[in-house]
Amino acid sequence: MKKLKIIIDILLFIITIALFNIGLIGNLMHEILGITLAILIIIHILLNFKWIKQVTKNFKKTNTKTKIMYIVDILIMIIYLGAIICGILIANEVFNFHMSSSLGLVLTHLILGRLAIITMFIHLGLHLDRIFKKVKNEKFKKSIYIIYIFIVIGIAVYFIYTLTHSFQWLYAFGNSNW
Repeated sequence: MKKLKIIIDILLFIITIALFNIGLIGNLMHEILGITLAILIIIHILLNFKWIKQVTKNFKKTNTKTKIMYIVDILIMIIYLGAIICGILIANEVFNFHMSSSLGLVLTHLILGRLAIITMFIHLGLHLDRIFKKVKNEKFKKSIYIIYIFIVIGIAVYFIYTLTHSFQWLYAFGNSNW
């Protein structure tokens, strides 16, 4: 069961990153990977349902880190759900609801997609202690955490930059420099 959880987590990470570069993978693969991601998220939730149930039941009694993890997980669920729903609605290949020209849905999908990656990295950061529990050198661990924080901040800044400079965003607010 533990190996299955790790495999699912790794797949979620890889697919989430792959989904960001639609130009590299193409529309069809983006949609297929998006559906795959949705299925893996459901499996991930089911595999961790015992923890979800326990924390939900004893939320007031849990420690601060667990509460933060729980809140981040709820945010991730909402963000991914929104990105997936918008993605299905604007899809052209696997589904076609003829809504791909809806600028609001496209922008929402873009924003939620970037937020999904950022919150995924926050979620992963909250679990770094588990990932590196066999590392005994505290200075090395601290260095890894610091590097990780800088990477996440860099990714967040990059995503904000790409979002604010994307064609859809500029088009939505009437920038006619195109």
